[in-house]
Amino acid sequence: MNKAKKAYDEIPYFSAAFSDCSPVRIEAVAKFLGLKAANLKDARVLELGSSYGGNILPFAASHKEAKVVGIDISSHQVEEGNKIAKKMNLKNFTLLERDFLHMNEYDIKELGEFDYIIAHGVYSWVSPNVRDALLATIKALLSKDGIAYVSYNTYPGWKSLDILRDFMLFASANRGDKESLPHVKEELNFLQDYLKFSLQNQSDVVYKDSMKLLLTQLNFLQGIIAKGSDYYILHDFLEASNEPTYFHKFAKHIDKHGLCYVIDASLNDIFASSTGIYRFDAHIEQSYNTRIKKEQLNDFLFNRSFRKSLIAHKERLNGADDFDAVLGESELDRIYFAYFSEQPRTKTQEILSKAYPQSLNLSEVKAALGESESEAFMGLLEILNDQNTKISSSKLVALAYEPKKTRLKPRAAAYLGYFLDVSSPVISLANELNGKLSLSLEEIKAALKFDGKASLKEIAKGVNLSEDELKELAFKLSEAYFFEEI
Repeated sequence: MNKAKKAYDEIPYFSAAFSDCSPVRIEAVAKFLGLKAANLKDARVLELGSSYGGNILPFAASHKEAKVVGIDISSHQVEEGNKIAKKMNLKNFTLLERDFLHMNEYDIKELGEFDYIIAHGVYSWVSPNVRDALLATIKALLSKDGIAYVSYNTYPGWKSLDILRDFMLFASANRGDKESLPHVKEELNFLQDYLKFSLQNQSDVVYKDSMKLLLTQLNFLQGIIAKGSDYYILHDFLEASNEPTYFHKFAKHIDKHGLCYVIDASLNDIFASSTGIYRFDAHIEQSYNTRIKKEQLNDFLFNRSFRKSLIAHKERLNGADDFDAVLGESELDRIYFAYFSEQPRTKTQEILSKAYPQSLNLSEVKAALGESESEAFMGLLEILNDQNTKISSSKLVALAYEPKKTRLKPRAAAYLGYFLDVSSPVISLANELNGKLSLSLEEIKAALKFDGKASLKEIAKGVNLSEDELKELAFKLSEAYFFEEI
C-alpha cells in the first residue's frame, strides 16, 4: 500500500472549511482584478486532496446547479465523505479516489475541465514528483478562464518550525505512526519544560534569543495539540514529505508547467511592494525590479511561513512577465463587503458594521457617507485584506427569521442535520463562504425548527433555549446566510 495512503486511511485529516479558498472568494478576487471568471451559479469546482470534502460541501450545498468534485488518495475519506453528501441529498457533489501520480489521459477526459480548482495543504506535503503531478493535473483540468488556488508552507518563516519537525522525526525514529504520536507528545513536553527552565538561568544573550524563538513556535504547536489535533501532528510534522519552499521557487515551478501567479487569495500582497516609507520603497524599486522579486522580498521582511496563491494559465498574461492589475474605484465597485467591528475606526467601517451581515459595495457606502463619500474608497481599501472582511461578487443578503416570510434553507437544514446525527464530526460547520460557524447541539436542534411556521416563542417551548438565546441563534443563522424567503 502507498505509504501516504496508509497514513491518511489510518489517521484521517479532519476536513475543515477555509474561507480564503472558497469559490465565492476566488471568484470575487478574480473579478476585482478584472479577470474573466465563471459565474458561481453553474460553475465546475474541483478540490485536489479533498479529504472528507468539508472544504467544498458548503459551496455545493448553497449552489445546487454547480458541479462539485473532490479527489483524494484515501479510500476511507472518500467513502465517508460520499456518505455524508448522500445523507444530505447533495446530487451535485461527489468524491473520487485518485492518485495524482497515476492520473492518465482517460482520467483527465473523464473529469473534464473545471472553472475553480482548489489544492489546500497539498503542494509542500508531497514528494517532488507528486508536486509535478499536482501542477500537471491543474494545468490539464483548469478551464481556459479558470482560477486555481494552491496553498503551501514557505520559507523563511517555516525555518524555525523545521527545527521542531526535525526534533520530532529524530525522537520518533523507528516507530510506527500510531506508536510515535504519544511518544512525540511526551518529548515535546520535555523540550518545552527544558526551554522554560533554561531561560530562567541563561545569561548568554545569543542562546537566550534562540531559545525564545524556539519556545514561541513550540507554544504555538502545543496549543494545536491541546485541541486534540493528532492528524495535524502526523501529517504536518511526522509525514515523510513536508518541504516548504521559497515563493520565487514556487513561481518558477508553476511557470515550468505553463501556469502563472496572479495574487495571494488573502489579498495580503495588494500593497506588498510599498512600505509607505520613501527610502525603503526607493531601494525596493531599484533593487527588485519584478513583482515576483518584490513578493519574495516581502516574505523575507515579514518572515512569512504560509502562502495561498491564486494561479492561472500562463497564456492569460498575454506575453507579459508578471500579472499586473489596475486598482481604482471601478475595480473596487465590482465587489461587495460584509464587515463588522465593535469599535469602528472610520466612518466606512461604521456604515458597514451597521449594515452587517448585509454586504455593501463602494457605491452604496458612498451614498451612506453623503458629503463624506470621498472617504469610501480609502476606507474599503483599508479593510480589503482584513481577515474579518467577507467579499463576494454579488450582494450577500442576510435575511432575518420571520414566520410566514422566511425559513431555514432546506439544504442548510440537511447540512446541519449531519452534525446532529454524529458524535464526532469529520467535517467542520461553515457558511457558504466557508466561514466558521460555531453551534452547540441544542442550537442545531433549535435551528431545524426555524421552518417559517413557528414563532420564536413557539420554538422555545420545544427546546432548551430561551427566546433571547433563540434571537442570538437567529442572528447567527442570518449571518451564515442560511435563511430564504418563503
